[in-house]
Amino acid sequence: MLATGFVLGIGVTSVVYWLIMVPNSSDQGVEVIAPVPQSTSEQLAREHSEPADVSGSRQSPVAAISSLHDLANIDSAFERGLALWIFLADSNESQAARLLSQSQEISSYIVRNDIQRTIVKRLAQLNPKRAFSELRELGSQSHPGQFVSIIFQDWSRSNLDEAVAYAQTSSIDWKDTALRAILEERKDLSEQVLRSIARDLGNEQVVDEAITQRKFDDAIENPGIAWNELIADLQNDPQHRYNILQVASAWVEKSGLSVLDQISQSLTNLETRQHVIRQILFDVAYTNPRGALQYALTIQNDTHNSIITGVIRNWARTDPQSAFAAASEVEENSIRRALEKQVAQTWAHNEPREVLKGIGALPEHARESAIISALGTIAAESPKEAALLVARLENGSAKTNAATNVVRNWANQDHKAALDWILNEPGVEDIRSQILGPIMHTLVEVDPQLAMDTALSQPIAKGEGGQWRGMGIGLEFNVISSLAYADMDRAIEMLPKVREGITKTQAYSVVSGALIQNGEVDKALDIVQKAPESERTNLYGIVTTSWAANDPEGLLGSMDRLPSKEIKSQAALVLVSFSQFNQFDSGLSDEQIEQAKKFLTDEDAKSLEKREANMLEFFQGGN
Repeated sequence: MLATGFVLGIGVTSVVYWLIMVPNSSDQGVEVIAPVPQSTSEQLAREHSEPADVSGSRQSPVAAISSLHDLANIDSAFERGLALWIFLADSNESQAARLLSQSQEISSYIVRNDIQRTIVKRLAQLNPKRAFSELRELGSQSHPGQFVSIIFQDWSRSNLDEAVAYAQTSSIDWKDTALRAILEERKDLSEQVLRSIARDLGNEQVVDEAITQRKFDDAIENPGIAWNELIADLQNDPQHRYNILQVASAWVEKSGLSVLDQISQSLTNLETRQHVIRQILFDVAYTNPRGALQYALTIQNDTHNSIITGVIRNWARTDPQSAFAAASEVEENSIRRALEKQVAQTWAHNEPREVLKGIGALPEHARESAIISALGTIAAESPKEAALLVARLENGSAKTNAATNVVRNWANQDHKAALDWILNEPGVEDIRSQILGPIMHTLVEVDPQLAMDTALSQPIAKGEGGQWRGMGIGLEFNVISSLAYADMDRAIEMLPKVREGITKTQAYSVVSGALIQNGEVDKALDIVQKAPESERTNLYGIVTTSWAANDPEGLLGSMDRLPSKEIKSQAALVLVSFSQFNQFDSGLSDEQIEQAKKFLTDEDAKSLEKREANMLEFFQGGN
């Protein structure tokens, strides 16, 4: 086995050596692709297949290659790449170019892209100018930028001056791509040479970035020495935060958490300092969690204790018992409780069933988050199991929140089963209306009629209705509001089914408002006309407010379409208010605003004058 692997190594190395070192073969215009000699292809194919199957019963994919279409049938990216290199080994320019053209017929983007990259690399080794010529023929099916990089990377090694000279004649986009490829490949070049190349190609900024990156790469090797001279001038630029973090992390890894104070003090940019310290402590929490937590507890202005809880969360992922013990030792009560809650939640997410069995051992303040987290994890795997566990819980916020998470997961997998459980499970009868609301949107997406029928079957209970808590909004409002932004025609069709009262008012309101936002004014006004007469004035107010915000000139020019002087005055008041009090950019000129004022009733005009006077007094008082 060892001998076979050694032979394989020699074979592959020989191919790579040939591709890199042997001078370009002459292009004799041969249109038929010559098969690879047996000494190269069959031997390497045989060597490649032997480690995988010493019995020889399985034919190597490499040995079976006679065309690019055969390559597309090889699932293994490694085997496909090896087979293609062998296939290309003795190709000349015309043969490689022909293969590149044929590769466009491969339907799989991933396979086609891999094959084209290899062919372009081979063609670039033979004749980079020919590679560019063929690249232009690929057309819109390919992404030439990556291939340009491949060509210039190889070319910059074989003939740098020629590569730069050719890049100078290219388009701006290709010049930048060429420059970046050269900088990436030729890291051995001095800063002076790099700047000279960049000037030739008209983009010294790219070299500045490359030199800075080179300094960061060097700093990672000796972070303590390089830190101060490198960081001071770069910490205010957000694009360098990742590199600064890498250097800081390398320093901490080499010297320990003791250097964090120096890192923190030297980072005068607040955002950069918070980003670096936060990420370092989160990472250290996996290897030295106690030290990371102790340091995190000393940080001033840790907004919402986000760093401390992040550290304890990562600790809990690897050793929840130790993390909980450490959290319980924190002196400050509010932080201790927050950390215990975080550990319980993380622990329950990773080991849900074990935590639920021992839930009584957790402090009372941490149990609810643990229960919700555990059941959420179980629900993602087995909604039915999670539902059974939820039904056994005592009524309370933990049960309601856990049940909501369970049915959301379940509804995404099997909405009918989830709905059947909600409607018929005795264990959730008391919270049925509360857990129905959150899945209505999912029901609307898969079966709008079922969603509406379900909503109408439930009583309107005061204190429910999602965002309209306390107003007695029926669940059908959830259905209509979802449809208003997904299937307006269906929403309009279902509007008459909505029950009377605040539910119907709000349903008509959301539909008409959505229509106005879509620019469908005629439909919006028609909807209002079909609403209960007692609600029309209120709905016109909603429509005109949305109309004024989205198309003020359109509203001003359509005042005659409003049914009464009171509603016209209401619309005019909105237009003037939006302009004068800067609630929105009204989009109206002074002349248009004066025109709008003509529609005000005497009562609304006086109200506006009073508001203007109060506002003027307010601003004068402020001065």
